[in-house]
Amino acid sequence: MRRNTRLSIAIPLCIALLSAAAEGRAEAPPAEVARLMAQANAAAREDRLADSRDLWMAVFRLQRSQVAACNIGALSLRLGDAPAAVRWLSICKEIMRAPRTPEERALYESRLSDLARARQLSGELHVIAPAGARITIDGAPAGIDGGKPVPVAPGRHLVRAVLNGGVATAEVDVPRGEAREVVLTLPARPAAPPAPSAALPAPPAGPRAAPVSPAPPSPRPRPDLVAGGFGLSATLAAIGGVMLVGAGKKDEAGHAAARAAGPNRCFRLTRPMCQESASAYDDARAYRGVGIAGLITGGAALGATLGYIFYPRGPAEISVTAGGLTLTSTF
Repeated sequence: MRRNTRLSIAIPLCIALLSAAAEGRAEAPPAEVARLMAQANAAAREDRLADSRDLWMAVFRLQRSQVAACNIGALSLRLGDAPAAVRWLSICKEIMRAPRTPEERALYESRLSDLARARQLSGELHVIAPAGARITIDGAPAGIDGGKPVPVAPGRHLVRAVLNGGVATAEVDVPRGEAREVVLTLPARPAAPPAPSAALPAPPAGPRAAPVSPAPPSPRPRPDLVAGGFGLSATLAAIGGVMLVGAGKKDEAGHAAARAAGPNRCFRLTRPMCQESASAYDDARAYRGVGIAGLITGGAALGATLGYIFYPRGPAEISVTAGGLTLTSTF
């Protein structure tokens, strides 16, 4: 099984090199690029896929070529990083010229097949925000180019837009193999205050108002409502904490099952241990969603209880004076 894995990775890499040579670039690559390419191919033959991908990224920074982009995408897919595979294989598709030989056609079809597989394993976010806004997804720059969708891992994500001091955020759950649209609307900027006008003369003094009687004491909050609010908040927070702990354990179970699948992780989802890993990840997402909802709801209940305790209450009073009708409020 190990020998077949090496061949399945090394052969596409070699074909990619042949296709690069067939593009008409007669000159040899720079010495540094050639050295990195040789090290990347050697790392792939030794099943050091992460090292090979890092080396191909170094090649791409020195020389923007389809060979580097295609190999980075293929290695990302085999490492289980489907969103990165979608990004790099899309670049590979954009800069790859039309195939001219059977070998190039086979390579082209292989990369399209890898791209389709990566899209099945990831999700996409279509972010709509005002022009010039800085977009981040889960705190990382989104890198949106020309309104293109952003590949993301399946699950819940926090999208944020910042422009001229205004901030808009939204949470969205992206299922595997599906796309979701997020519309971020920034709040309108407050209007500038009007220019100060000339001072107006003070109005003539009128009849003096009658003294207002002392306000009655404000009613106190009901103890049963306060105790119920604190109890509900604590219960929801405890449920949220338990569900988050369960989500962490499910994540660990998913990692363990994926590691048991071998060095290439779960490239084939039909294997029992890969199905077990995917099921554990799905359970972890569900637990995490319930846990976050419990913490948020518990915090809202606590805030409502504290608002009920400290919010000023008091009756309004109406009194009649020589100057007319006077409305006062007691707090």
